Amino acid sequence: MKSPIADLVRRVRRRLARAVDVVFDPQPFSVEPPLVGVLVVLSAALWEFYGVVDVVGGVGQFALTVAVTIVLAVGAARTISPRAGMWIGSGLLAVGSAVYLLAVPASQRALFTLPQLVFDTVSLLSGLSVLRLAEPTAWVLSMAPVPTFLAVYAGLRGRYTLALVAPGGALGFFVLTGDAGTAVTLVGALGVALALGLDTLSVPGGVDTHRRTLGAVLLAMLLVTSTLTVVPGGAAGPFVMDRGTSGLESTLSADEEELAIVGSVRLSQEVRFTVESDEPAQWRTGIYDEYTGDGWARTGETTLYDGEIDGPPGSSERITQLVTARTEMGVFPAAAQPVAIEGPAAQNAQVTELGSVHPSVTIMDGETVRIESERLRSEPDELRNASTEYPEEIEARYTDLPESTPDRVGDLTADVIDEADADNPYDAAVAIERYLEENKQYSLTVERPSGDVADAFLFEMDAGYCTYYATTMTAMLRSQDVPARFVTGYTTGERIGENEWAVRGQNAHAWVEVYVPEHGWVEFDPTPSDPRDSVRDARLVEARQGGVEGVDVEGSGPGEWTPDDDIDDETDDPVDTDPEDDPEVDDVLDPDAADDPADAGDVQPVSGVDQREFEDVGAAPGLDDPGEEERTLPSRDSVGYGALLLFGFAVAIRQRGWDRRAYRAVWLRYPGRRRDPGSDVQRAFARLEYLLGRRYRPRRPTETPRTYLTAMQLRGADERIEDVYDAYERAQYSGEVSRADADAAIETVDDLVWEATPVVRRFRE
Repeated sequence: MKSPIADLVRRVRRRLARAVDVVFDPQPFSVEPPLVGVLVVLSAALWEFYGVVDVVGGVGQFALTVAVTIVLAVGAARTISPRAGMWIGSGLLAVGSAVYLLAVPASQRALFTLPQLVFDTVSLLSGLSVLRLAEPTAWVLSMAPVPTFLAVYAGLRGRYTLALVAPGGALGFFVLTGDAGTAVTLVGALGVALALGLDTLSVPGGVDTHRRTLGAVLLAMLLVTSTLTVVPGGAAGPFVMDRGTSGLESTLSADEEELAIVGSVRLSQEVRFTVESDEPAQWRTGIYDEYTGDGWARTGETTLYDGEIDGPPGSSERITQLVTARTEMGVFPAAAQPVAIEGPAAQNAQVTELGSVHPSVTIMDGETVRIESERLRSEPDELRNASTEYPEEIEARYTDLPESTPDRVGDLTADVIDEADADNPYDAAVAIERYLEENKQYSLTVERPSGDVADAFLFEMDAGYCTYYATTMTAMLRSQDVPARFVTGYTTGERIGENEWAVRGQNAHAWVEVYVPEHGWVEFDPTPSDPRDSVRDARLVEARQGGVEGVDVEGSGPGEWTPDDDIDDETDDPVDTDPEDDPEVDDVLDPDAADDPADAGDVQPVSGVDQREFEDVGAAPGLDDPGEEERTLPSRDSVGYGALLLFGFAVAIRQRGWDRRAYRAVWLRYPGRRRDPGSDVQRAFARLEYLLGRRYRPRRPTETPRTYLTAMQLRGADERIEDVYDAYERAQYSGEVSRADADAAIETVDDLVWEATPVVRRFRE
């Protein structure tokens, strides 16, 4: 008699043995050619992860995490079964998500709600950079192991389609957020094609079998990705309207979380708004703190405007501005630092952690907003002698540079500061500003550099415009641990009254703000002002002579206020510099003395640059005339990702046989138009045989049609199949079948097909 305990032990052993069989499957892995393509896609995805930590920090931790994950994946490929490997990958995703959520500060986790999570997810997938995530370093370290493990494990196991899913999905995510570059996207698409192509070649007769499919897919890739975009976060597709995407204003004045530094730009002479102000100023619209190497991002949370915003900690003077929109606007242009806003657009306005305020609704043409600003008033000697003990949150946020920033940027900056004998951050900023003004030329027609923008502008470019100057100065200051940030907005504009200015699209500008403890943010403008005058005036004259609408408002134009009318006498230095004490510093700190309030922004060439270079620099079509819209071709990112998706899906569908199933499903239900009776009966019988094969079993090669149908009737098939077979026999052997017999056979098969359809069958049951 068997003991119950012994039976229990045996059952436990059997279950443990089955569990071990499920989990462990020791086998030596093999490195096959398709693995090369998998590794290419994985490398493209990991490059994007690296791009995040390069900006926010954590490159060493990232490299260690990836290395450990690869070692574990190789070990798992030797010992773990595919089912267990997929469970491990899923577990890594779950654990990584939990770790990231725990890394987010408790104050921010408290704000997590289902609607907010859905909104944030949609925002990411429609173009919001992952740099906007809370704790992006923790996110990278939590998520990067997932595609790494699955790609290496499945690739070594020879499951190449599965191995492409995780890294391809990660790369696709970066494309949707707008973080993936053109080259990386195309490399990823190439990797997918390489892996699947080599996998096809490794199968005997694979090329012959899939030649047509691969050719059709490649042709479809070219056609589809050339005519439409599949990337919501990518550049505009062919049917997306673009209002001057290559205009300088479009990259500087919009309320965007990210700012890309582009190549050649165009300008608009249309008046955007007018300002009645106690004093002229540069009208700030945006502040950016995160330098990515090829652009800028705004980080941190936003809060609802509650009626007041903190002003500068140092001495300041309040100035009042009445800003009247002359076109629809999505920003509050104001002198720094705005502290109060009144008007319909102020309701539900959002205040960023950086101190800028943005409307939540569009400011309509003719609408006026009242803005109060606290403008910094500090003497140069006070700024020179200020403390260098920066607040921790200021130093942490405004001194970061991408870890890939070349050392030569900091080395050159140190040399510039030493040559100027600058022994304090303020004088260091003055020295850097002068260096850029004197050593770089001004041009709107430049080629976008491929590497770090600041490094390229310093060492590889001879000329650039305001975004290049401001970006480079900010990076140079940060390389010396001086807090600085990139600021966008408009120069003062054309004076049209005693205390009123008209600001045009061509006034779009970028400059730098440097933090001085106990004082606040001090403006610096490294872009040379003199080279901008001649072309600005010429372009404005051309626009007026050409009858361009919106170029002038009441008080502007020839015969009204001129650029030199009393402007120098009434332009106040934002830091009250005494010209007799320090005339050179006065020019540096006073943006309105260096930039005439009638200055038209970034439109003039520098002396020494061929004037013909600017002859074709006109206004952006979409900005000069809001009614005109420009269609753009799909971006290369969109083409690359479209190829990635289309090729991958098409090959997966082909390998799974879904294309044949779909064709058979349509053919079974819609056989096409009727022909001669004999052909129709034979086609009806083929449909019947296929239906029986799906419902019961296919006909064996040795079975005759009669034997097969008899076997199906024994298994419970409908008796009506006999009528179809009788008609088939007559058509096949005697050739005598009437139109009525053919129609009856077709209708019988039609009834059997629809009765076998799951939805119809459930309805009848």
